[in-house]
Amino acid sequence: MAMSLDIGELNKRLGREKAKSGDITASLIWNDPSDLDLLAEIRTSYRCQNTGAMNESCFTISHLYRKGGGELDVVMNKDDKGKKFSLHPVENIFWNNPTPCTIRILVNRTSGYRTDVKRWPAFKDPNRKIPFKVYLTRDGEVSDFSGSFTTEDHLVSCFKFKVGVFYIVFPASTTSSTFKDLCSKYKVTWQDGCGYYAVVRSAKIHNGKELLLQNYKTNKFIVGREAVLRATNWPDSELKKGAKDVPVDHTLFVQSESCNRVIPPGTQVLFEVTAEEHAKHKVINAAALEAAQDMAKTGAAVASAGKDSKAKAAARADPKAKAKAKAKAEPKAKAKAGAKRAASPSAAAPAMKRAAGGGGLSGKSIVFTGTLTTPRAAATAAARAAGASVLGAVSKTTSILVAGPGAGSKIAKAAALGVEVWDEEKFKQCAGL
Repeated sequence: MAMSLDIGELNKRLGREKAKSGDITASLIWNDPSDLDLLAEIRTSYRCQNTGAMNESCFTISHLYRKGGGELDVVMNKDDKGKKFSLHPVENIFWNNPTPCTIRILVNRTSGYRTDVKRWPAFKDPNRKIPFKVYLTRDGEVSDFSGSFTTEDHLVSCFKFKVGVFYIVFPASTTSSTFKDLCSKYKVTWQDGCGYYAVVRSAKIHNGKELLLQNYKTNKFIVGREAVLRATNWPDSELKKGAKDVPVDHTLFVQSESCNRVIPPGTQVLFEVTAEEHAKHKVINAAALEAAQDMAKTGAAVASAGKDSKAKAAARADPKAKAKAKAKAEPKAKAKAGAKRAASPSAAAPAMKRAAGGGGLSGKSIVFTGTLTTPRAAATAAARAAGASVLGAVSKTTSILVAGPGAGSKIAKAAALGVEVWDEEKFKQCAGL
């Protein structure tokens, strides 16, 4: 029976080989005489002094070759005999004080399957699978990746992450802007791929787009598309996601490679920044986190108010149905008489009544935000007919914010100013829609 590939067995083998550990440690464990290689692909960005353009360099840590602060200190089964050969092998890479870079951990099968009926009778099948497991330790947390090789597999990507990179979330703007505008506003250096926008409304996310998932309560990030897909159990394909699809207390950010991308109002943005820029913007980042938390609380309150309104509407449905039946039972003669009076030139037209409940809107200033089932033009007309004025932005003079799904920064601003927030159902009742 093959030995386990669990963390306990891994630690035994690392101890046997006197492996080292560091700020980041990646370890490979498998049970087979064949040779598997643990690799680390390192990508770093730098600015060309002559042109000012951003360039990227890439190299791989393998066979005790040190780069980027990393070292592969345990290599096994390169040969089929000797001290560094085992049917229970392990390989190990560690980093201390890694330089800022993107690291991808891979496992490679460089040669064919080793079979020797006399030496290894349990490994005589040349078409067997070779299960393996990679453990990654970062920031005191351990992650693992399980895989297996067949005769056709040669390279498997296990983890991809960034080190020495800092993130700043900037509050949502009340107007449209671009990443270029925001970089200028906050004095952040733009580099291709350093900007991310928050997913607010349901939209397509193209396959291959880099993703970040932020827990805005702890300000911790799950970085990289692969890691986010694993954390959310989403498929590795084109996605269609909105804020409602994201785990509770989290914000999903999607990478943009264009500095001219238009950021809609109410959309938070995130930048990869230097340590100096991160320190400079800590206060702004804290404000953005607080706004996200307030928005989530207000959104929950709006959803709760919507449920209450639907329940009240259901309670009123039965009396309304009875009233309609009674109206239909009125004698036809009365209906005809009313029609004749309405058609007569000498008949006085009755005074038009305000929409039911419209008096509650009279003199109020209203702002609409989010997705409403009522067309915005119809909602605006109904509000004005009820005596209210309709504004485009939340301010101290705003009386009511009518919020639908996907509402952005206006909810947070309304909460900060003490503006009353209604759901669409309540507005429709007051406006007589």
